[in-house]
Amino acid sequence: LEEEEREERDQPERVARSNDTLLEKIERTSVGNEDILRILVASDIHVGYGENKSNLYLDSINSFEEVLKIAVEKKVDMVLLGGDLFHENNPSRDMQHRVIQLLRQYCLSDNEVNLEFLSDASINFDHSRFDRVNYEDANINVGLPIFTIHGNHDDTAGKGLTILDVLHEAGLINLFGKFSNIDQFDVSPILLRKGSTRVALFGIGSQRDDRLCRAFAGHTIRFLRPRAGYDDWFNILVLHQNRPVRSTHRSTGAYLPEQYIPTFFDLVIWGHEHECKPHCQYVASSDAKGDGFYVLQPGSTIATSLTKEEALQKNVFLIKVKGRKFQCKPIPLQTTRPMIVDEVILDCLPEGVRLPANGLRPSGGGFVLDEMIINDKIEEMIREAESKRGPQQPKLPLLRLKVIYAGPWAGLQPINGRKLGMRFEDRVANAAEVVVVRKVGDIWFSLNIFSISQMSTARNM
Repeated sequence: LEEEEREERDQPERVARSNDTLLEKIERTSVGNEDILRILVASDIHVGYGENKSNLYLDSINSFEEVLKIAVEKKVDMVLLGGDLFHENNPSRDMQHRVIQLLRQYCLSDNEVNLEFLSDASINFDHSRFDRVNYEDANINVGLPIFTIHGNHDDTAGKGLTILDVLHEAGLINLFGKFSNIDQFDVSPILLRKGSTRVALFGIGSQRDDRLCRAFAGHTIRFLRPRAGYDDWFNILVLHQNRPVRSTHRSTGAYLPEQYIPTFFDLVIWGHEHECKPHCQYVASSDAKGDGFYVLQPGSTIATSLTKEEALQKNVFLIKVKGRKFQCKPIPLQTTRPMIVDEVILDCLPEGVRLPANGLRPSGGGFVLDEMIINDKIEEMIREAESKRGPQQPKLPLLRLKVIYAGPWAGLQPINGRKLGMRFEDRVANAAEVVVVRKVGDIWFSLNIFSISQMSTARNM
């Protein structure tokens, strides 16, 4: 805790709003931390992703273990997950086994849980046979409680069950935000108290965006707020939905507009989006001061697609709540696999270079300039990954190079990306998927796109 205080003193100050609930630092009182509720937030862990790929087999498990290690090291009161703990609704026996091992190792202990559970557990967990939160079960020694909603990957299916239901019944996690009636959503909060701090935790597990939009628009969703001390609660909402517009063909846009979210919430944990936003974003619903809420988009702990958004630093977040104020601090994950995403645009020919008139590559594997350019670019990306790799990160990086054939190059048969990528199978984790190719006609070039003309200029400097 002393190390945390030193780090907080070194952070630059943020200009606060009037009546702001987000603080740069939560002050400790003379009685210590008894009023500060500490929450570790993570989302989209996707255990089991890449398990059939030899290089990626344990990446998701290693990230999940790091999340739990951080929770223990930071001595948090609880872990809050935003959905998609697993990558598949019916994960392999191996992945289930490994997750249960980790939950038993890090979550079961004699450590005291200083959280009073004030709500009716039979309502919060009405999907369960057991009417209590796991750390109040006398038959289980839970020292680190985990609360989670379900995501679209570990969504309900068949008889309405997910692997998260199994873990809940075993007393290893607390699954909330699950609804059997999709025509009327009555969202009852989990009510927690630590000292004088009270937290109302609302959750809505993954729903079809269209359905949830209609529920908000039609007022068939109700948030049941605590009656006692109406304004004394710090209100958190956990979601797992599309945040930006994802469809131009649907009237709802296949996303959940932030304007639908009631303004009594102080903090919204937004799961499903894999891009990590390292700072809470304020959403103002009107011109009134303080009339709005903060959104935390934690992102995923593992990359499941080869995009620039997924290549950003992965984080978990330490949330400290005291009264109606909170502090949010990103904690960088150290075990995620390095990823470099780039692109090459073949848009012009160097002087004196001609392409085959018939547009076909030499059948005997003869030299073509694009192959050399792509090969050099991959070497550059590998060097970049090696220079940025941390001591706990896997050695082999993930690469994605998008190659665009434009201008005079558009008439040439593209390179076989898989074949070229396999030359690097001992140096990258995803050799067969490194290169993707696209052919276009006229294209609008931005200043930050890598092209042959830029490369030629750079070599002459």
